[in-house]
Amino acid sequence: MKIIDRYILEEIKMPIFFGISLFTFIFIIEIIVTMMESIIVKGISLLDILRMLSFYLPPILSQTIPMGMFLGIMMTFSKFTRTSEITAMYAGGIELRAILRPILILSILVTAFIFFLQESIVPRSFRKLQYLTAKMAYENPVFNLQDKTFIDEVDRYNLYIDRMDRATGMARGILVFQNEKKSKYPTVLIGNEAFWQESSMIITKSRFYTYDDEGNEKMRGEFQDKTVPLTAYFDKINIKIKDIEAMNISMILEEMKKQNEKGKIPYRVEIHRKIALPLSTLMLGMLGALLSVGHHRSWRGTSFSFSLGIIFCYIVVLNMGMVLANKGKIPPFSGVWIPDVILLILTVFMYRRKNR
Repeated sequence: MKIIDRYILEEIKMPIFFGISLFTFIFIIEIIVTMMESIIVKGISLLDILRMLSFYLPPILSQTIPMGMFLGIMMTFSKFTRTSEITAMYAGGIELRAILRPILILSILVTAFIFFLQESIVPRSFRKLQYLTAKMAYENPVFNLQDKTFIDEVDRYNLYIDRMDRATGMARGILVFQNEKKSKYPTVLIGNEAFWQESSMIITKSRFYTYDDEGNEKMRGEFQDKTVPLTAYFDKINIKIKDIEAMNISMILEEMKKQNEKGKIPYRVEIHRKIALPLSTLMLGMLGALLSVGHHRSWRGTSFSFSLGIIFCYIVVLNMGMVLANKGKIPPFSGVWIPDVILLILTVFMYRRKNR
């Protein structure tokens, strides 16, 4: 690799990291806002929140990396223009294609990385996110329980909870039917209060009643604390990816086989999006450099806002196209690929103009 290539790659490293971090933070803020109720009211721990956010990161990064690349490259080459480094490169006999070569190589590598994210990491992240959500639900089921709740067939138990005390997390007025394989009638447990500990419900000061096969009371007694294990129920949770965006292309193709012609449209749109979005990195990377390369110094205060404007337009056109495609107004290919085609035309135009 030539010295000039290493120099350009070294200079764009931090601006690209800044751009990706900026857009990722903007996306994560929306998620954090939706989690505020869980953080404040339901008492989810900070560690669980951070773990959930880490599982949200891969699908977010697949969208923010192209934007961050564009912003970072544009900021770097604007600096080159302001400091006359581009002029010095031209004066040293370096052609435009040589200046753009490291950007093209980097864009190709990043595009491959985004494909890897979408096809491998994103589905796993959604599975882990759903598993973590289910795990938090059984570790602290008070999140999902309301007054007058009846829970049917939790392992060998049927549970009825009369009231939930949100302040203490205690359940009050507990009625439990413990189904026995050797008995026709279940054992009845009645408790005043209950709380959750790991994957079990602990009923305090409970009374129990057992019955014979004729339905007559056979035995009664009391427990200071009665443990109702729920582990087996939650171990059987079948975590399945339902969100189309969380599927890789092979999963989408499998799901498409089960749909009618109209139902296949969203899947086709998503397949095109999973291909078009990573490929936009190639155009955005080159365009960020081409828009900033020149012998002028007027980009000092405008490059940042100009780059944000282009990204905003790209997102708007892409989302509008996907909405129209999902409604069947335009073909999925047209709805998703129009923004990339516009970027390609603009990139080719700018390259020819700057190469003169």
